Amino acid sequence: MAASSSSTVSTYQTEIGAYRTENVPVQVTTIHLTKKNYLKWSAVITMGIAGRGLIAYVNGSKVEPVANSMAWDTWFLEDNQMYGQKKRKVRVYQLMKHLYALRQGDLSVANFYAALKFKWEDLDYYSDDIWSCPQDQMHYMTKKWDNRIFFFLARLNDEFENIRSQILNTEESFSIEDVYSRLKSKGSWS
Repeated sequence: MAASSSSTVSTYQTEIGAYRTENVPVQVTTIHLTKKNYLKWSAVITMGIAGRGLIAYVNGSKVEPVANSMAWDTWFLEDNQMYGQKKRKVRVYQLMKHLYALRQGDLSVANFYAALKFKWEDLDYYSDDIWSCPQDQMHYMTKKWDNRIFFFLARLNDEFENIRSQILNTEESFSIEDVYSRLKSKGSWS
């Protein structure tokens, strides 16, 4: 049955190459956007988008063709591809902005921790890191969670300075859950 069915898959080598590389995600830069490197990051991203021939979708100079044409189908797919990438970046930016603004303030430690975890989970959803080896991924994840522990501790109210110092001055490694449990065991819920 499979032998009798016709196939529309092209085996002409140049066509295969064109289709395989056209929509393959390419890591344009290893620069991660931070509060301090927007100009550098933006320049690299802009060059990457321009290099893929899609800059006209970003700056709005690509005009929408007539809706009933083949050109419209192509335009629609490419425009939505760019919109999806922009939408993802805008969402990550918004999450980072809210995360950096978050402080314990009047929140209980439990509510503050829950708010941070929610933001971190949301950020992790939008992560598209590609790893060449498991060791790189493990190293990155360890650093990421260490930074999250520092972030959590730094944004606690000053009344937690003693426990913050105890955690930071020990040689022991802690997970974020360990840090939260230590705060909880001290009965520090104000």
